[in-house]
Amino acid sequence: MSGILIFLIFLILGLVTWVVYQHTRVIITNRVCYDQARQIAKEREATAAILGLSGKAVTSEDLSDETFLTSFVEYAQRTLRGIGASVLTASDNDSFRGAAVSGTFPPLKDVPAQVEQQLLAHPKKHIEFIREIKIPIAVSQLEELCRDNKYVLFSNEVPKGFPESVKKLASRILMAPIYVHSKIFACTIVVSRDDFDEHVLCDKDGEYLVRLNEIASLSLEAIKLFRERRQYDEKLRTAKEEGMLQVSTGIIHNIGNAVTVAKLTVLELQEKNPGNSEHPESFIMNEIIPKFKNAVETGNADRFLKDDNEGRQYLGIISELLAHIARTRHDTVKLLSSLSNKLYHISEIIELQQRFMGELGTENMTSIAPVIESSVKIFEETCNKKGVVIRTSLDHKTPQVLVDTSMMTQVFINLIKNAVEAMEAEGLATKKEHYLELILKEGRICDKDMVVIEVRDNGPGIPDELRSRMFTFGFSTKEKSKVSRGYGLHSCMDTVKKYGGDIAIESKVGEGSTFRITLPIGERR
Repeated sequence: MSGILIFLIFLILGLVTWVVYQHTRVIITNRVCYDQARQIAKEREATAAILGLSGKAVTSEDLSDETFLTSFVEYAQRTLRGIGASVLTASDNDSFRGAAVSGTFPPLKDVPAQVEQQLLAHPKKHIEFIREIKIPIAVSQLEELCRDNKYVLFSNEVPKGFPESVKKLASRILMAPIYVHSKIFACTIVVSRDDFDEHVLCDKDGEYLVRLNEIASLSLEAIKLFRERRQYDEKLRTAKEEGMLQVSTGIIHNIGNAVTVAKLTVLELQEKNPGNSEHPESFIMNEIIPKFKNAVETGNADRFLKDDNEGRQYLGIISELLAHIARTRHDTVKLLSSLSNKLYHISEIIELQQRFMGELGTENMTSIAPVIESSVKIFEETCNKKGVVIRTSLDHKTPQVLVDTSMMTQVFINLIKNAVEAMEAEGLATKKEHYLELILKEGRICDKDMVVIEVRDNGPGIPDELRSRMFTFGFSTKEKSKVSRGYGLHSCMDTVKKYGGDIAIESKVGEGSTFRITLPIGERR
């Protein structure tokens, strides 16, 4: 009986122990789950807060990393409950430079006590101070310190190179790098004291700072992308404005040339018909006819024309004067015709500019032939001046395409301008007779009906290594001294692709180049 009793006692003790053990496990599990939930909620809150900071940086005018980092270091200090914090940005020469300061952060350089008090009391002055001093830690040094834990925590000691005065103000120093594209981009430093009534930084804070820096890294990458996109949009807008300026300049240049020719024509007419000189018809009317009339009235006309020395010359003089009048009249008619053509040309160009400005930003189903003719007309005088023969072979029956005619005019102007400039540069070294030809036809490409425009020239050609980069944003083959930003051809490609088309290049060095534009027929998808 005693054996059974002992067995039951041990069984009951075992059951009690198992129940207590399971209850303890539940409590521990709940505690872990609760801590994990708090940690997840905390990190979610941090993610939302830091993304909010990056949003403010993106919408700011300067869109700089410093704007974001200044707000980030304030958030890091507040979240980790440190007395102060700072963020440093990495330079190319293995060094850091100061970016921002928050709270009571000790100076990273020995300074007089009065200066130290001013810096601690005025964060803005401290920011100016830290941006000017040499930071006493290298990028490679920080990388080595954070190799194991991705952070480093100093307790009652200072990093190598830091002034000893830092330890008096901050007994705990927590440092963690911010990586962007696997390289240290910046360093976050948070400090605290060991006072009993203040939060003392620990390893858990180091792990949390690493998480904050990872979120900051993503935000910095996003800010960089936004900044690059803004710069891209700005440069593309500038390129399109320059394209409009080229069209306007070409129009004004043509008007100026036509006006100059018209003025010269008027001057030539004035020289041929001076107002203060004797005209042949006046000599005939005032000199010859009165003498003839007198000879006829006196009955001496026959003798006057045969025997008189002066009279014998009159018939020849009259013939020469009438021939001179006929020649002058013929020249005058030619000059007047030329003047009329130039005035008509001026009127036509002004009408073209009005249409160009009126259609800017308007997409319509359009025949490309008139657009090419307008572009050629704008650049015709320049081609003539530079000795480039420009001709067209246009199929006016090609179907219409959906485009902005003003934008397509800019595309053709840009291609014509580039070709003429390349041939002009080649013409300085050779005596080649240059030509430029624009061809419009219908074609079938990749089983699709397309309108094809070719801009051909017999200029210097484009080397193979440059051809693939011709439409790259910012790429230019012109000298740096030239006014060229390398956005013209990129803008052309951007415009053509907007309407579902493409631009291809065929070129052979020394023989010339062909730019082939294809646009889909009918409505754009």
